[in-house]
Amino acid sequence: MTGGTVFLTIPILALPAQMGRIFYFVVLPIMLLAGLGFLLQRTLGLDMRTLTRLNFHFALPGAIYASIVSSKLSGRDAGKVLLFSLIMVVLLAIVTRLATRLRRVPSDQRNTAVMTTILYNSGNYGLPLQELAFRSAGLSAQAVMLQVFVMLFQNFLGLTAGVVLATSGREGRRWKDSLMHVAKFPPIYALAAGLLTVQIRKWVGGDASSIGQALAPFWAALGFLRGSFIAVALCALGAQVGLIRRGGDRYPVKLSVLLRLLGGPALGLALIYLLGADGFLAQVLLIGTSTPTAVNCLLLSVEFESNPDYAARAVFYSTLLSPITVTLTILLAQGDFLQRLIVP
Repeated sequence: MTGGTVFLTIPILALPAQMGRIFYFVVLPIMLLAGLGFLLQRTLGLDMRTLTRLNFHFALPGAIYASIVSSKLSGRDAGKVLLFSLIMVVLLAIVTRLATRLRRVPSDQRNTAVMTTILYNSGNYGLPLQELAFRSAGLSAQAVMLQVFVMLFQNFLGLTAGVVLATSGREGRRWKDSLMHVAKFPPIYALAAGLLTVQIRKWVGGDASSIGQALAPFWAALGFLRGSFIAVALCALGAQVGLIRRGGDRYPVKLSVLLRLLGGPALGLALIYLLGADGFLAQVLLIGTSTPTAVNCLLLSVEFESNPDYAARAVFYSTLLSPITVTLTILLAQGDFLQRLIVP
């Protein structure tokens, strides 16, 4: 899966058409659902805490559990992806912390700033992005499988470090309180249940298929639950954006967007070089670093009242501007520059 490099060199004159395809097939569906949430907020006045809790306590646990039990990626490839993702997040967090100190960002906004850069949309944006990028080469399925583990890591990160950042960003918060929020968070148990299910499936062996057929109604319900996550999450994004008013508090949104859309791919490329990765795996990893700020960042900020307007603006503007930087990252990954950089 990770042995070869796919070269899809794209002429400069084809850049506008390629950018248009990425926007139409990947970004536009996301913007349509967010736009619907925006309209619902402006017309009906949705309750944001209820909406985000519906996502965290209902839709997201199902999506996490289903993603884990349906994954078929090898342990070796999964390990490479998880190692890259872990180092990538640490580097992004360090760079963001330094940048917020240099920019003198208020201390109560620094944790939110870190969340906007380390939590990126690896699922409902990253998965179709990988499928589109490698469709013409016939490798979309392999690319999506690799991206699934990036998504799983990002979900785990949001449920642990993300919760800690969201709950400890304000004065008076204690580490003990933050850890208690993590322990009470339902998606954590969905993650544990998914891993346990995978292990039980290995123990059962050949009888797993017959057991799966007996549990067909439950799997069907789980499929409906998994499918609801994207719609609920993006509706929440649009609804929160609908609450934004001109003026008010000033947030370092430009800094977050620049670090996510430009700093992410730049650090990813440097890390790929340092780790000596090459070929198809390197291409998928690089493209995966280019996605905008995750909706989960917004949902966490709303749930724990940690600068939700800041998070909403970061998600909205990074998603809006992402077609430009995503397209350039795909061109970089699929050209011959990446191979020349890695293989002397």
